[in-house]
Amino acid sequence: MNFLMKNPSLSRFNGGQPKSTSNFMSKNLKNKFSYAVVIMLTLLFISCSGDDGAMGPAGANGQNGADGQNGLDGNANVTTVLVEDTRLLSGQDNIIAVNGITQDILDHGAVLVYMRIGDIWYSLPYFGFLNTINVWKIDLNSVILRVDPGNTVLLDFKFVLIAGNSANASANSKTNIFSSLENNGIDVNDYNQVAAFFKLE
Repeated sequence: MNFLMKNPSLSRFNGGQPKSTSNFMSKNLKNKFSYAVVIMLTLLFISCSGDDGAMGPAGANGQNGADGQNGLDGNANVTTVLVEDTRLLSGQDNIIAVNGITQDILDHGAVLVYMRIGDIWYSLPYFGFLNTINVWKIDLNSVILRVDPGNTVLLDFKFVLIAGNSANASANSKTNIFSSLENNGIDVNDYNQVAAFFKLE
């Protein structure tokens, strides 16, 4: 006689397999399916992440900004001439030799004149209690000074010679020199400021 017939309790099995075994196989199949999905997604991600593409062409250069104002050069283009113990006479041209005043300086540069009283340098023209001292004319290698009303004692004079830029020469060269000094906060009437700016002794 068939064993199954002798054991009615086994008639609850499906196809000879217990229900508990069927449930186990179902869960196992779901787990395998989940693993398969994860592996497929991983392979898909790897296949999509290839090498970076080549860099695109460079963009066009931007527009150049406006040129700034040319500044004054250092003391390579600035010299000083010291003339000591000079007495100025009233009512006549007092010609002082100042070597270094070239035609280029006359045309495109500038000459600053200072007079020392004690330890202080005063710019010309000078307006004192007793007399007035003016720069009458600046010429090649010389400066003409005038004093009024009387003669002076022995004085020291310092001449600051600023060469211009002949490559960019214009009728406004002298104006540009003074404008540049002013833009740098330099008062040309103050010799100490001028000396510090140009690194003069």
